[in-house]
Amino acid sequence: MDKKNNKKIDDLHKDPFEEYLKIGEPEKVDKAYAWQTAVGLQDVDKLSTSDYLMNTARENIEGEISIDEAKRRIDSYYKESAEHKPERTEEADKVSVRIAEILSEKSFVFSPTQYISIHRRLFLGIYSHAGKIRDYDISKREWVLDGASVMYGGANELRETLEYDFNTEREFDYSGRTMSEIISHLTRFVSNLWQIHIFGEGNTRTTAVFFIKYLRSLGFNVTNDVFAKNAWYFRNSLVRANYTNIQKGIHEDRSFLEVFLKNLLMGENNELKNRYMHIAWKETTHSDGKQHIEQHIERHIEHHIQEKNDLLSILNEQAVSPKAKANILKLYESFGLEKIFGRTDVVEVLSITEKPATTLLGKMYSLKLTEKIIGAGKGKYRFIV
Repeated sequence: MDKKNNKKIDDLHKDPFEEYLKIGEPEKVDKAYAWQTAVGLQDVDKLSTSDYLMNTARENIEGEISIDEAKRRIDSYYKESAEHKPERTEEADKVSVRIAEILSEKSFVFSPTQYISIHRRLFLGIYSHAGKIRDYDISKREWVLDGASVMYGGANELRETLEYDFNTEREFDYSGRTMSEIISHLTRFVSNLWQIHIFGEGNTRTTAVFFIKYLRSLGFNVTNDVFAKNAWYFRNSLVRANYTNIQKGIHEDRSFLEVFLKNLLMGENNELKNRYMHIAWKETTHSDGKQHIEQHIERHIEHHIQEKNDLLSILNEQAVSPKAKANILKLYESFGLEKIFGRTDVVEVLSITEKPATTLLGKMYSLKLTEKIIGAGKGKYRFIV
């Protein structure tokens, strides 16, 4: 019995694309790499794909169906299937097949238009702002920063900042540079590009896909599993590369991103551990350091619980009905303080119709639990307690 259970666990952790990468058939290897990266990148938002997506990917790798057919299958699956699926699995599946498609294409133009186009292709029909530059300011609480946020680009100068970074990169001369100098430069470029955070959501996946295409255009062979297996590390390294807090003695640190790129482009085998990037990490002994970071993780969880308790106290004071209270708490669990949401999102999370969803949005706003977000589309809100 133990052997059977161990085999099941091993199967769960086994990379479904590894067999194709080992076979060595060029066409299958290229497709497997694209799919492996596409699925792995969903980890930047802690999303998981469905078994149906994985089976579809295998059929595409085997040459049984085209990438266009794979896209049609995934779209049809979510239109026709009444089967209950975990939250945001549809997003993970659709974005994965679109990333696989883009990474399989040979065409690429280094331009802001291409960057914006990738976002539109990835999130069309998923986000209302797909391919649109945000016109509101944002902040995002980061685990790696103990709940603090990176200072993202201001809404009024996003286009200008994006074009400046692209023009600066175009002017850079790679000739005669050592690999160390090239890595350092690429680290700065992708770090600055990501920090703009030109879109409301989906910035990291868009940046990763664009960056992979750009690296290929420079002649780099990036057909390995570094992005696929370290997507969350990639995101956290971008966060650390763009965060400074003088009072706490914390400065922008690109070293984490540099070792990621050394593994990606130079085949090095540097250890990529997310806990080492946490601003509270103390490099004493390995066990002591691990215990130290785990304590901070626990405090982060406790802080989230306290926020939820604060919300519950407000709901109790306002004599909100048990059903409405349960629905509001469920929405808070789904969206937190960072995610912008609207009626369609409420309908999806609570499985209710549009009319009660509209009523609930109005109720939360009147209780001052949410604020309206101007510029993100009609009827968009964000929790503020």
